[in-house]
Amino acid sequence: MTNREFLKSELLKALDIKLKDFGFQVNMKLGEFTRRNKDGWNKYQIVFLKTDEGWELKPSLLLRVDSVEDIFHKTSEFEEKYKKGTPTIGTSIEDYQSNGKTYRYQMREEPHINVIAQELYIIFKEIALPFFDKYDTLEKIDKALNIKPEDTSLTGAIFKGSKALIIAKLMCRRNFKELADYYYNYYKNFSEGFYLPNYIRLKEFLENASI
Repeated sequence: MTNREFLKSELLKALDIKLKDFGFQVNMKLGEFTRRNKDGWNKYQIVFLKTDEGWELKPSLLLRVDSVEDIFHKTSEFEEKYKKGTPTIGTSIEDYQSNGKTYRYQMREEPHINVIAQELYIIFKEIALPFFDKYDTLEKIDKALNIKPEDTSLTGAIFKGSKALIIAKLMCRRNFKELADYYYNYYKNFSEGFYLPNYIRLKEFLENASI
Protein backbone atom coordinates (compact mmCIF):
# COMPACT_ATOMS: atom_id res chain seq x y z
CA MET A 1 0.00 0.00 0.00
CA THR A 2 1.39 3.38 -0.99
CA ASN A 3 1.40 6.33 1.39
CA ARG A 4 -1.35 7.96 -0.65
CA GLU A 5 -3.53 4.83 -0.44
CA PHE A 6 -2.88 4.59 3.30
CA LEU A 7 -3.95 8.18 3.87
CA LYS A 8 -7.18 7.72 1.92
CA SER A 9 -8.05 4.46 3.65
CA GLU A 10 -7.44 5.77 7.16
CA LEU A 11 -9.32 9.01 6.54
CA LEU A 12 -12.39 7.10 5.34
CA LYS A 13 -12.19 4.70 8.27
CA ALA A 14 -12.00 7.59 10.73
CA LEU A 15 -14.98 9.30 9.13
CA ASP A 16 -16.94 6.04 8.90
CA ILE A 17 -16.83 5.65 12.70
CA LYS A 18 -18.55 9.02 13.03
CA LEU A 19 -21.09 8.77 10.20
CA LYS A 20 -22.40 5.25 10.74
CA ASP A 21 -24.42 6.47 13.73
CA PHE A 22 -26.45 8.56 11.24
CA GLY A 23 -27.20 5.57 9.03
CA PHE A 24 -24.52 6.25 6.41
CA GLN A 25 -22.48 3.36 4.99
CA VAL A 26 -19.01 3.87 3.57
CA ASN A 27 -17.84 2.82 0.12
CA MET A 28 -14.07 2.76 0.44
CA LYS A 29 -13.45 2.50 -3.30
CA LEU A 30 -15.65 5.46 -4.26
CA GLY A 31 -14.90 7.58 -1.20
CA GLU A 32 -18.52 8.19 -0.32
CA PHE A 33 -21.05 7.60 2.43
CA THR A 34 -24.60 6.57 1.52
CA ARG A 35 -27.86 6.53 3.45
CA ARG A 36 -30.72 4.82 1.64
CA ASN A 37 -34.38 5.71 2.10
CA LYS A 38 -37.71 4.73 0.56
CA ASP A 39 -37.30 7.24 -2.27
CA GLY A 40 -33.62 6.78 -3.14
CA TRP A 41 -30.48 7.84 -1.30
CA ASN A 42 -28.37 10.62 0.20
CA LYS A 43 -24.61 10.66 -0.35
CA TYR A 44 -21.84 12.55 1.38
CA GLN A 45 -19.03 12.24 -1.12
CA ILE A 46 -15.37 13.00 -0.58
CA VAL A 47 -13.66 13.65 -3.89
CA PHE A 48 -9.97 12.70 -3.67
CA LEU A 49 -7.82 14.73 -6.06
CA LYS A 50 -4.21 13.59 -6.40
CA THR A 51 -1.44 16.05 -5.57
CA ASP A 52 2.32 15.59 -5.75
CA GLU A 53 2.54 14.69 -2.06
CA GLY A 54 -0.88 13.25 -1.26
CA TRP A 55 -4.48 14.35 -1.73
CA GLU A 56 -6.68 17.38 -1.98
CA LEU A 57 -10.10 16.53 -0.55
CA LYS A 58 -13.31 18.13 -1.81
CA PRO A 59 -16.56 17.21 0.00
CA SER A 60 -19.78 17.11 -2.01
CA LEU A 61 -23.49 16.35 -1.59
CA LEU A 62 -25.63 14.07 -3.76
CA LEU A 63 -29.30 13.13 -3.52
CA ARG A 64 -31.20 10.64 -5.66
CA VAL A 65 -34.94 10.23 -6.17
CA ASP A 66 -35.47 6.86 -7.85
CA SER A 67 -38.73 7.82 -9.56
CA VAL A 68 -36.99 10.72 -11.29
CA GLU A 69 -33.94 8.73 -12.34
CA ASP A 70 -36.02 5.78 -13.59
CA ILE A 71 -37.80 8.15 -15.99
CA PHE A 72 -34.59 9.94 -16.95
CA HIS A 73 -33.03 6.66 -18.05
CA LYS A 74 -35.99 5.77 -20.26
CA THR A 75 -34.38 7.99 -22.87
CA SER A 76 -30.83 8.52 -21.60
CA GLU A 77 -27.85 6.96 -23.31
CA PHE A 78 -26.17 5.90 -20.07
CA GLU A 79 -24.71 2.41 -19.91
CA GLU A 80 -26.77 0.10 -17.70
CA LYS A 81 -24.03 -0.19 -15.08
CA TYR A 82 -24.14 3.56 -14.40
CA LYS A 83 -27.91 4.06 -14.16
CA LYS A 84 -28.25 3.22 -10.46
CA GLY A 85 -25.57 5.74 -9.54
CA THR A 86 -26.96 8.94 -11.03
CA PRO A 87 -28.05 11.65 -8.57
CA THR A 88 -31.08 13.87 -9.05
CA ILE A 89 -29.41 16.89 -7.47
CA GLY A 90 -25.91 17.48 -6.21
CA THR A 91 -23.31 20.12 -5.48
CA SER A 92 -19.94 20.53 -3.87
CA ILE A 93 -19.88 22.06 -0.40
CA GLU A 94 -17.74 24.84 -1.86
CA ASP A 95 -20.36 25.78 -4.47
CA TYR A 96 -23.30 25.27 -2.14
CA GLN A 97 -21.97 27.62 0.52
CA SER A 98 -20.62 30.30 -1.84
CA ASN A 99 -19.08 32.18 1.05
CA GLY A 100 -15.55 32.55 -0.25
CA LYS A 101 -14.24 29.54 1.66
CA THR A 102 -12.73 26.79 -0.48
CA TYR A 103 -13.73 23.76 1.65
CA ARG A 104 -10.74 21.87 0.28
CA TYR A 105 -8.29 20.02 2.48
CA GLN A 106 -4.67 19.06 1.83
CA MET A 107 -3.74 15.64 3.21
CA ARG A 108 -0.08 14.77 2.86
CA GLU A 109 0.93 12.92 6.01
CA GLU A 110 -0.54 10.81 8.81
CA PRO A 111 -1.03 13.62 11.39
CA HIS A 112 -3.43 15.28 8.96
CA ILE A 113 -5.90 12.38 9.04
CA ASN A 114 -7.73 13.00 12.32
CA VAL A 115 -7.71 16.76 11.89
CA ILE A 116 -9.30 16.58 8.44
CA ALA A 117 -11.71 13.82 9.49
CA GLN A 118 -12.99 16.10 12.24
CA GLU A 119 -13.38 19.01 9.81
CA LEU A 120 -15.32 16.80 7.39
CA TYR A 121 -17.50 15.55 10.25
CA ILE A 122 -18.36 19.13 11.25
CA ILE A 123 -19.29 19.88 7.63
CA PHE A 124 -21.41 16.74 7.58
CA LYS A 125 -23.38 17.77 10.66
CA GLU A 126 -23.67 21.49 9.94
CA ILE A 127 -24.15 21.48 6.16
CA ALA A 128 -24.78 18.00 4.74
CA LEU A 129 -27.53 16.83 7.08
CA PRO A 130 -29.49 20.11 6.78
CA PHE A 131 -29.13 19.88 2.98
CA PHE A 132 -30.65 16.40 2.92
CA ASP A 133 -33.49 17.57 5.16
CA LYS A 134 -34.08 20.66 3.03
CA TYR A 135 -34.62 18.55 -0.11
CA ASP A 136 -36.23 15.46 1.41
CA THR A 137 -39.38 15.56 -0.73
CA LEU A 138 -40.03 15.87 -4.45
CA GLU A 139 -42.11 18.96 -3.79
CA LYS A 140 -39.15 20.74 -2.19
CA ILE A 141 -36.85 19.78 -5.05
CA ASP A 142 -39.45 20.92 -7.56
CA LYS A 143 -39.61 24.36 -5.99
CA ALA A 144 -35.82 24.62 -5.95
CA LEU A 145 -35.49 23.71 -9.63
CA ASN A 146 -38.60 25.06 -11.34
CA ILE A 147 -39.36 28.34 -9.59
CA LYS A 148 -36.04 29.62 -10.93
CA PRO A 149 -35.47 27.54 -14.07
CA GLU A 150 -32.35 29.53 -14.94
CA ASP A 151 -30.58 28.39 -11.75
CA THR A 152 -28.36 25.35 -12.40
CA SER A 153 -26.61 25.26 -9.02
CA LEU A 154 -28.21 22.02 -7.81
CA THR A 155 -27.97 20.02 -11.03
CA GLY A 156 -25.18 21.39 -13.14
CA ALA A 157 -25.79 22.88 -16.56
CA ILE A 158 -26.09 19.61 -18.49
CA PHE A 159 -28.89 17.98 -16.52
CA LYS A 160 -30.92 20.94 -15.24
CA GLY A 161 -33.68 20.97 -17.83
CA SER A 162 -34.08 17.21 -18.02
CA LYS A 163 -34.33 16.55 -14.29
CA ALA A 164 -36.48 19.62 -13.68
CA LEU A 165 -38.96 18.74 -16.43
CA ILE A 166 -39.34 15.19 -15.14
CA ILE A 167 -40.14 16.55 -11.69
CA ALA A 168 -42.57 19.07 -13.17
CA LYS A 169 -44.39 16.16 -14.82
CA LEU A 170 -44.46 14.11 -11.62
CA MET A 171 -45.78 17.12 -9.70
CA CYS A 172 -48.46 17.76 -12.34
CA ARG A 173 -47.34 21.36 -12.71
CA ARG A 174 -49.81 23.55 -14.54
CA ASN A 175 -46.96 25.35 -16.27
CA PHE A 176 -45.41 22.11 -17.57
CA LYS A 177 -45.65 23.25 -21.20
CA GLU A 178 -44.08 26.62 -20.39
CA LEU A 179 -41.23 24.91 -18.60
CA ALA A 180 -40.81 22.42 -21.45
CA ASP A 181 -40.49 25.32 -23.90
CA TYR A 182 -38.12 27.20 -21.60
CA TYR A 183 -35.79 24.21 -21.26
CA TYR A 184 -36.00 23.55 -25.00
CA ASN A 185 -34.62 27.03 -25.66
CA TYR A 186 -32.10 26.54 -22.88
CA TYR A 187 -30.67 23.41 -24.52
CA LYS A 188 -30.90 24.98 -27.97
CA ASN A 189 -28.52 27.72 -26.84
CA PHE A 190 -26.38 25.64 -24.47
CA SER A 191 -23.19 24.05 -25.77
CA GLU A 192 -24.19 24.73 -29.39
CA GLY A 193 -27.25 22.54 -29.01
CA PHE A 194 -25.25 19.38 -28.33
CA TYR A 195 -27.67 18.11 -25.66
CA LEU A 196 -30.86 19.21 -27.41
CA PRO A 197 -31.61 15.85 -29.13
CA ASN A 198 -31.47 14.06 -25.76
CA TYR A 199 -33.81 16.63 -24.27
CA ILE A 200 -36.26 16.36 -27.16
CA ARG A 201 -36.47 12.57 -26.70
CA LEU A 202 -37.22 13.01 -23.02
CA LYS A 203 -39.70 15.83 -23.62
CA GLU A 204 -41.65 13.77 -26.15
CA PHE A 205 -41.66 10.79 -23.78
CA LEU A 206 -43.05 12.91 -20.95
CA GLU A 207 -45.69 14.53 -23.15
CA ASN A 208 -47.04 11.12 -24.11
CA ALA A 209 -46.55 9.26 -20.84
CA SER A 210 -49.21 8.62 -18.22
CA ILE A 211 -47.38 9.20 -14.96
